[in-house]
Amino acid sequence: MIRKNGITGQAKIESPQSNRIKIAYVIGTLQIGGAEKQLYLLIKNLDRKIFEPFLIALRSGRMEEDFKKITTLYILQKKFKFDILILFRLIKILKKGKPQILHTFMFTSNTWGRLAGILCKVSFIIASERSADLWKKWYHILIDKILLKFTDKIVCNSEEVRKIYFNKIDGKEEKFEVIYNGIEIEKYEKLKENPELKNELKIKNEKIILTGGRLSFEKNLETFFHIAKNVKKEFSEVKFIIVGEGEEKEKLLKLTDKLDLKNDVIFTGYRDDLAQLIKISDIVVLISLWEGMPNLIIEGMLCKKPVICTEIGGGREIIKDGETGFLVNPKDINGIIKKILILLNNPEICKEFGENGYNYVKEKFSLEKMVKSYEELYLKFFITSQVPLQS
Repeated sequence: MIRKNGITGQAKIESPQSNRIKIAYVIGTLQIGGAEKQLYLLIKNLDRKIFEPFLIALRSGRMEEDFKKITTLYILQKKFKFDILILFRLIKILKKGKPQILHTFMFTSNTWGRLAGILCKVSFIIASERSADLWKKWYHILIDKILLKFTDKIVCNSEEVRKIYFNKIDGKEEKFEVIYNGIEIEKYEKLKENPELKNELKIKNEKIILTGGRLSFEKNLETFFHIAKNVKKEFSEVKFIIVGEGEEKEKLLKLTDKLDLKNDVIFTGYRDDLAQLIKISDIVVLISLWEGMPNLIIEGMLCKKPVICTEIGGGREIIKDGETGFLVNPKDINGIIKKILILLNNPEICKEFGENGYNYVKEKFSLEKMVKSYEELYLKFFITSQVPLQS
């Protein structure tokens, strides 16, 4: 690896083999999150006889070593929120790599990546929208609208996200496509419960409610803790597991003290055994204020766990309310408490939801289906155009 002019990358990008399509992916960070995990699985499983991917990350993160093992990686060392130098670094790498396709993920990368792609005259430009992103201001939407004119496709991970962006940026139907997240189903089918995990977490016979993801505002964890406090009043033998790291952690730790939940809430931090933690849990809950396609809920269903999920974003596309789980309004504290208590007190409902959810997710969210959908999208550009497969 080399570091030069603030860029981390491999010293050389090899020339593509005959008839391989070069794809440049751009993402904001390599921290562990839903988008990063999905991109990792996509790059890892692309057919290398047809595609030659490389990845540009604006910042590094915990997944850096994982990505290095599967593709050529460039890290741009972004230092500021508005770092104009990123554009020039992106242009430099794109000119060197000469991709036929540029595929960007989430707002910052969608912005800088597409600008660089336009200036480098990349043949096909794809952007990804993976969440409802209610935080966006009018000027973010304006940027999206302008860049849409130069974008061949916007890929969304749920119909809900597609509808939101279609309405916000006045897009054309043909520019939008929905490709659902993919999950390594075989990994979950082989998963065995590890009883030692409960000993490690100092859990005895209590029921376990798990939530997680990046500990950020949109995950609505302050509300979750108030819910936990009220659930404890009605069902004392329960523990709450919070999996993940993020900027809200210190505030949440103080809140557990304030609500006298210090002995009831377990912060695991980042874990690479999330599936194992789900396996020992009894209920998986996600009450985010906004979501795209929540991987945690899909993983919970694959582990045959009853799930409770926000009705915003892709939750409505995963869960049939009352059949495969419960849908809730993220601000309806009393409603969420009621649903949790129903599951805690009715193991037969938990089993029914678990089986129904597993069967639904297995059919709709396979990794093979996701990768095939992206490969078909990429190939479609070349079937309908005269762009050569080699630079």
